[in-house]
Amino acid sequence: MKLIVGLGNPGDEYKLTRHNMGFLVLEEFARANDMKFKINRRFNALVSEGIIGREKAFLAMPQTFMNLSGNSVRSMLSWLKTETGDMFVVMDDIALPFGAIRIKPKGSSGGHNGLNSIIDFIGGQEFSRMRIGILGRKNVKDFSSYVLDRFTKAEQKNLPEILKTASQACECWIRKGVNTAMNKFNKYGG
Repeated sequence: MKLIVGLGNPGDEYKLTRHNMGFLVLEEFARANDMKFKINRRFNALVSEGIIGREKAFLAMPQTFMNLSGNSVRSMLSWLKTETGDMFVVMDDIALPFGAIRIKPKGSSGGHNGLNSIIDFIGGQEFSRMRIGILGRKNVKDFSSYVLDRFTKAEQKNLPEILKTASQACECWIRKGVNTAMNKFNKYGG
């Protein structure tokens, strides 16, 4: 079982905001693989299941708000009996140029509150993650407001291709592992 967790905030007011890049990627992945999301109250998440290649894939978008994502993730890992090595977390990254993809097999939160929550709740950093750049301009004064702002028209124009590429990176991670995904997709953007 492979678990892919997309990070974001629930609610229509956050739908097309930069901080919801993880949700947007999982929605694209589900669409491309004919998977449907449904609410799972046990995990407080929207979830979907499917078969990718020979692997069972479980997609999850915690509905706890970004800063509390770890509680949802911990309950999923426990219930699904999935090891952290079989988890892939997808999120935005304000330190990367818009659309850049960076996949790593493990590491610190890098200041990302959602990732920090997961690390705290599961007690470790030993899981793969994909960061997608959201920095579309220089001189951002208030990072908190910036990540919760909607994408600009120019960003929205480029978003479908970015989401498609990130979705393909998720599939590559499931089928071929983190090292292949890093080698193939870390070259995108910036």
